[in-house]
Amino acid sequence: MPYIITSLCTNDGACVEVCPVACIHTTPGAPQFYIDPEVCIDCEQCEIVCPVDAIFKDIDIPAEHVPSIEVNAAFFRKNKAAVGPVPFDIAWEMIHAAQDYAQLFGIAVSAAVVDEAGAPIAVGKMDKAEPRSTELAFNKAYTAAALHVPTAELVQQARQPWLRSLMVSHRGRMMPVSGAVPILNGVTIVGAIGVAGASRPEQDVLCCRAAMAVWESPGHH
Repeated sequence: MPYIITSLCTNDGACVEVCPVACIHTTPGAPQFYIDPEVCIDCEQCEIVCPVDAIFKDIDIPAEHVPSIEVNAAFFRKNKAAVGPVPFDIAWEMIHAAQDYAQLFGIAVSAAVVDEAGAPIAVGKMDKAEPRSTELAFNKAYTAAALHVPTAELVQQARQPWLRSLMVSHRGRMMPVSGAVPILNGVTIVGAIGVAGASRPEQDVLCCRAAMAVWESPGHH
């Protein structure tokens, strides 16, 4: 049962800052923000911080704002790109970019690219990377794809009930650990990349950024 942003919205943006799954978006010139009903996890953080009380759970929405349910859904039908997952060749380019960057630190890592559902597209392990780093890279990528946010943003929320519940239900695959970012085409998530094996979390993050530079370069999506 997702939350809905109504026409009372003043584009304050406080809701965007607290959303743990990055499901609140808008476009230039749009009159308000919108919540993706397919991604919202009902955590109520947006409702709590809204300064104008413009956000309601869909089953509690006042009658005069019921049309906003369709308005939110329609925004994402219009703006989500009809695209497939990250192409295999580009996934490998991203993995190689992450590993090339790791060599600058003198470290060995594994990197994994998954699709929007968290299924693996490509996984690469450097020769001297720890054996378990491939599993960790995949789990990080799975988490970023599932929650639509960089995993570094989840570190401070690891003890939150909603996240602990997800960690249990996903049987250890959900990892609120730095080192993965979602891959987006506009507002559409098409996958994620995770990196593991560095001696410091920030190094995994930097390797992810190097990989994302491939995705963001002209002609790659």
